[in-house]
Amino acid sequence: MRLGSKLRSHIASLLREYRWLAGAATTASGLALAMAIEFQGQPFTALAAAACLVVTAFTWGYSTRAFRMPPWRALTHLQRRQYAETWDALASSPGAARAAVSGKQDEDELRISAAEPVRNLLELASIGAEDEVLEIGCGVGRIGRELAPRCRSWTGADISANMLACASDRLRGIGNVRLRQLLGRGLSELGDNSFDVVYCVNMLAHLDEVDRWRYVQEAFRVLRSGGRIFLDNIDFESDEGWAAFANGVRHNQDCEPPPYTPRFSTAAEFVLYATRAGFGQILVHRRLPLLIVTAVKSGRDQQGGGIGSTQVPPRKVYPSG
Repeated sequence: MRLGSKLRSHIASLLREYRWLAGAATTASGLALAMAIEFQGQPFTALAAAACLVVTAFTWGYSTRAFRMPPWRALTHLQRRQYAETWDALASSPGAARAAVSGKQDEDELRISAAEPVRNLLELASIGAEDEVLEIGCGVGRIGRELAPRCRSWTGADISANMLACASDRLRGIGNVRLRQLLGRGLSELGDNSFDVVYCVNMLAHLDEVDRWRYVQEAFRVLRSGGRIFLDNIDFESDEGWAAFANGVRHNQDCEPPPYTPRFSTAAEFVLYATRAGFGQILVHRRLPLLIVTAVKSGRDQQGGGIGSTQVPPRKVYPSG
């Protein structure tokens, strides 16, 4: 039974990665059948070609229909906090993994999509050549590939083995890159005071609030004194954020939402996490539709209760450039 399941999974991955495969097999089977009839070959040959045509045509039609369906329909058996299972399923092939993290299967488009987040990180977290940087929820290394050449070292941590496998392929040959699989909802695999910058890009939206808080708390632990944290999410208080939320309600009101459905954030939520974790110099930046919060680990290594200097500007929109 397990062998059959693996075989089906492998075939599904091939069909998802190479959408043309089923169509090409159907065309080839049709040509073989036509030739068998035209040249009056052995009945067995024509029968085999006809059987292949039926199977490949069915597979082509079924896969075309299935891959048009939202991937969450295959994940309704998973709960929201089954993060590893959810993202492993979404990363069933390299192309599927790229699409899951950015909506772009094409490698060139994936790299282009990283430009704005990298620009935000360089500007707002002040990442420099001497920094050791950690990304929580690195996915396929979309950001890491562009950021690694700009810092001393880049570590990508993720709970999904499939995502990390894809990241390993994409980042091969970049010498200052490390990948770590997270086996729980935290950073227990990483040591205290190990990094200068910790960031989460397009990740916290997919977590429950308790896990968002846990990662902020853990980020404080693994940061060195003076280290910076960078958090982002869709700004729930913005017009763009509300429109996206209302649109999701309208389209999903009659069905179960996928386990990775984004949940947006407010400035108050992120500021609270950072403050309670012990960060200071907390700043809110709005680059619509994103809400970004940055903060600094002060010299007082007093996790879980220190109140730093919190600066929350009014609802001013900062330019993206």
